[in-house]
Amino acid sequence: MTSCAIAIVTERPRFYYEAVGELKNRSMPFLSLKLGQEIPSRVSVVLTTTQERKKINFPNVVANEDAQAAVNEALRILKGFGTRHKKLIIGIDPGRKPGVAVVGDGKIIETQNLNSPEDVLKCIKDFLAVHSANEFIVRVGGGGGIYKLQILKLLQENLRLRTEIVDETSTTPAGKSNTTAAINIALKEGRPLSEKIKLSPKPGEIKNLQKESRLLSGNITISRKLAEEVAKGKLSLEEAIEIQKKI
Repeated sequence: MTSCAIAIVTERPRFYYEAVGELKNRSMPFLSLKLGQEIPSRVSVVLTTTQERKKINFPNVVANEDAQAAVNEALRILKGFGTRHKKLIIGIDPGRKPGVAVVGDGKIIETQNLNSPEDVLKCIKDFLAVHSANEFIVRVGGGGGIYKLQILKLLQENLRLRTEIVDETSTTPAGKSNTTAAINIALKEGRPLSEKIKLSPKPGEIKNLQKESRLLSGNITISRKLAEEVAKGKLSLEEAIEIQKKI
């Protein structure tokens, strides 16, 4: 990958700020250019918004309103399909909206904020489809309660990858993003997952889901039965709230 292979070309302050943050977080050099400015030959990929795409004449342009998604796609283009690493580690910060980070040979390759625990499986499969490595490891944070168990069960039943559970103590300062937590989880060794995961929600976990439903909806508490369905991964919390509204 050549120096400054990525250029950000946009007049949208928010997109620019977020794209810069993503690239700096991954220690990726980049150029900042104005619309209409000549793009140097050393640039391989241009990042911009969908509305500004038609104003840019360049072979490789990634246009997306989501800066994180744009950076991820640009890095895929630069690294090419079939990139092989010695070691690929996928870190997962478990929760209702998990964070995922992929680290290849010590370098951050990709980060994503997902909408549900179920999205983790697809995210990993999509990544494995275009990358290969001598060794794959999935590391899941030890927090996250029932959501952690949902993710571990999905991985255990659908992927034959070495999976570790990481103690999150002192890994991520309070207030940091899910993806930052996922990066820290990926970089810390954990204990191998050896036990078979079963989703048997405890009374305390059911109460936590009911409390979470109130916080998310404002005033609706889902029933114990619906909370159990959420805990077992059969319903999302949002779906359970919508069902509860109709009861």
